[in-house]
Amino acid sequence: MNPLDKAKSSKTFCILPWVHQYVGPPGDVKPCCLYEQDMQIGDLKQNTLEEIWNNDATKQMRLDMLNGVELVGCAKCNSRTNLTVTPKDQFNKFLFNNHHAKNEDLVAGTQEDGSLREHKLQYIDARFNNLCNLKCRTCGPRFSTSWIEDHVKLYDIKKEDRAMHGDVFQFPGQHEDQLLNEIMPQLPNVRQIYFAGGEPLMQKEHYAVLEELIRLNKHNDPDFNLQYNTNFSVLKLGKHDAIEFWKQFKRLRVNASIDGSHARGEYWRKGTNWSQLVNNAKRYRAEVPQGEFCISYTLSWVSAFNLPELHKEWVDMKLISVNNVHVNLLDVPSCYSLKSIPNWKKDKIKEKFEAHIQWMIDHKATELAVNGFKNAITFMYSVDHGDDFVDQAEFISLTHGVDRIRNEDFWTTYPEHADMKVFDVRA
Repeated sequence: MNPLDKAKSSKTFCILPWVHQYVGPPGDVKPCCLYEQDMQIGDLKQNTLEEIWNNDATKQMRLDMLNGVELVGCAKCNSRTNLTVTPKDQFNKFLFNNHHAKNEDLVAGTQEDGSLREHKLQYIDARFNNLCNLKCRTCGPRFSTSWIEDHVKLYDIKKEDRAMHGDVFQFPGQHEDQLLNEIMPQLPNVRQIYFAGGEPLMQKEHYAVLEELIRLNKHNDPDFNLQYNTNFSVLKLGKHDAIEFWKQFKRLRVNASIDGSHARGEYWRKGTNWSQLVNNAKRYRAEVPQGEFCISYTLSWVSAFNLPELHKEWVDMKLISVNNVHVNLLDVPSCYSLKSIPNWKKDKIKEKFEAHIQWMIDHKATELAVNGFKNAITFMYSVDHGDDFVDQAEFISLTHGVDRIRNEDFWTTYPEHADMKVFDVRA
């Protein structure tokens, strides 16, 4: 069977290792950002992207995907096959299925050892560093420099051990400019760029890429898509104004990372100024009318009840359409995951979501948008712990530890979770 036929029949095939390399702030190279955090197929501090493109790990990954082998590193997608759509499905639809003859030829040309003849990236997700002005409860120093001080206090890390624990400014490569230098020659081939963090709007490399894209006339290319995941708190860096760049791009989608509104949003994503965030959204809507704007909501059980309220509020304010909420299902820290809580708590969240789904249907939401909430319910019940809160100890240690450092109080911020106090011996 030739490689293309194998790909079309394989349940584990994903197009990304043929068109993409993810690069994280420490230099880890993976097929995508969802690949297991402690696994990688290369390291930019040791090799170039071109060298990693056809190294042994990448070649074997392609062969395994063609042959239906389930990869350990792809656990997030593999564990979500019961959902209506997985990230792998979305990428295959966008870059491979149906009408993408060019990429069918690319897969068909896979060599017997899994190598590809050319290193051409069509999709780029490159994290230039971990610089970020927020310290969100579900993040850490790997993706946010603002987390470093709290992380050191939380785990009592000695100064001489900070680098070992990642409590430093991190960038991929042997020097700060390496990743940018390797990405620039790929821009003529690219069909989509996904900027995420750290916080991309604070990174000078992000603006250098935008300037080069405009020089290449990519901003007028109807087949090129510019996409973001940003905390949307800062729109300017020195002389650069993100809005002024975005006005020029025909296809643009900005996903604003928001995991709660008002006081809840400021608690969960520490450093957020809610009124400034709303003003930034209003400016975007007024000045970038061709751009899509979406809430990217990382869903934990903590933030679950607030999601429908935020969704309705921003629809009423005409900042987003009813369809423009993307629900990201949180896996770690596991103590905040929907899967970890007792069934009686899950039942309450399910009731809230089912009522919200009806509201969405009444407001003519698409099936795709509705499925984001349906998938959350399915995901939540995918593990059954009965009436136990299996990550109770981690929840107490992590939540109270950060509360102490930041002089905050979880139970005051989230009175809707008073029923979970039964698991908190410190409450």
